[in-house]
Amino acid sequence: MACVAVPIVEGILVKTAEWFLVQKERKEEARIKAIKGEVNGKILMNDEEGYSSGLKNGYFPEGETNLSLKPSGVRSGLSIRKKLHLLSNFLFSGSILLVFEHFWHGEIVPFFPFLTGARSPEDSYTMLQEMSTVGVSMALLITVIWAIYCFVLERKLQRKGERNASIA
Repeated sequence: MACVAVPIVEGILVKTAEWFLVQKERKEEARIKAIKGEVNGKILMNDEEGYSSGLKNGYFPEGETNLSLKPSGVRSGLSIRKKLHLLSNFLFSGSILLVFEHFWHGEIVPFFPFLTGARSPEDSYTMLQEMSTVGVSMALLITVIWAIYCFVLERKLQRKGERNASIA
């Protein structure tokens, strides 16, 4: 009945975390551009207004490093933001299919209370029990599959990076 609500709520939480990471990345990009002295895609020279120096190795302020780069300069794997994006896609796509299936079988109706399991207190108890067992297990299963997928993808990207580094 309402087991679909659990993966949807997890998807919303994951999408929110992804949004916060995007905002953090944008602030970091703006900060680095400001440190480099870049305005509207143009790098300012020493005598122009807004120029900033103090960069170590031309790219990062002193004491900072780009953690997504290996010492060889090859990018290592997926960012956490991209991984969260994958998880939210997994959760929402499965939830859309499940909503369609529930609608097809008459468990979701186009009028209030929308869920047939919410019509009486006895049905509500059954609905909440299904959410806590089936819904949680589905959300956990999707998350475990996502973790395995990310692990395999990381290994594949790592091997590809090693091959490219050995060629260069």
